[in-house]
Amino acid sequence: MPRRSKRIKTATQSGGRFGNLPRAIVVHMLTFFDIHEVARVQRLVCREFRDAGQERIRERGGRKLYEEGMAFYFGHDHQTIDEARGRFLFDASIHAGCQLDVLNGRLQEDDLSDEEKQKILKDLKEHATTSPYHWVDYFIGEWYKKGWGGEENKKDAVVWWNKAIEQGNAHAMALLGDVYQFGDFGVQSFTKANKFYVLAANKGHSVARFYLGRNYRHGKGVEVDMTRCSELWNQSASQGDSDAQASLMDLYTEGSDDGNIPVNLELAFTWGVKAAGQGNVLSMFNVGNCYIHGNGIEPNDSSAFEWFMEAAEHGDSDAQYSIGRCYTTGTLGTTIDLVQAFFWYQKAAAQGDQDAMDAVDDLLSNNA
Repeated sequence: MPRRSKRIKTATQSGGRFGNLPRAIVVHMLTFFDIHEVARVQRLVCREFRDAGQERIRERGGRKLYEEGMAFYFGHDHQTIDEARGRFLFDASIHAGCQLDVLNGRLQEDDLSDEEKQKILKDLKEHATTSPYHWVDYFIGEWYKKGWGGEENKKDAVVWWNKAIEQGNAHAMALLGDVYQFGDFGVQSFTKANKFYVLAANKGHSVARFYLGRNYRHGKGVEVDMTRCSELWNQSASQGDSDAQASLMDLYTEGSDDGNIPVNLELAFTWGVKAAGQGNVLSMFNVGNCYIHGNGIEPNDSSAFEWFMEAAEHGDSDAQYSIGRCYTTGTLGTTIDLVQAFFWYQKAAAQGDQDAMDAVDDLLSNNA
């Protein structure tokens, strides 16, 4: 008797148990059962099942690229933030078969019609049924939070984010923490916020680490613990979160009241420069002050003026007033220039800076 081949045969024609199933159902089956296990049990794999298996493998590859892109772009999974790499991986995920980046991009569009919003939400829900994926659940939650599933259904965002959380989505954990932190849906609970921040922080979510650290500093939902606050902010700052970097600058400049975090001006300056380099305007101004007073760095009037100007151009009223003072008095390497002084005083005054308003009045009265 000829030996029976143990190879899995592939039908050359459609048919059999799987050939009569819609493609969506076949793909859905592969979510729960490995193709090799199904083949071992059934012995015969039809063309539809084979092709659907390849489609599923391709989609999984695209999803992997997408997840890596999200990790780099937002600082998930203990990754250091790298937005350029994140965008590159998003593009690669599209070519690899993942459609989520297209849906993500549409979240930023303000000109979607009601019909388009409903169509996209319908497509998302269909995708959640035929090919379950935690990022799909997350984006459905985003859709509802924006009111694009109907204003009366906004709270459904929590339902979908909880589905994503059950599958380990750290971004949903962090955003649900935000919901309770800021009372987005009318219920504010720092205890619940911290619960979700802890989950996300343990998965290496940089923003969750920042907010959890801030709650430890101010005793919101937890006992004040400056040591724990410092640990979380250092983790977040090391991942590139500019808010955490700016907060560490403040913390090391002042130290903690309990004495557990001593003043360290060198560290304060180091983190301040990192935050300023990422566009944190308050840190730009504070770095300028460091150069004036020699806090953590050798005094340098030219560098101080450069950082003040950077902050002023980004709209910081204190920096604008300081630039005006420089041009009024000829300090920090400038020469007296009342036209420039008036220009910057006006900028600050327009934002309600009282000292700048008084300076404008003085210049006008002295040059009347």
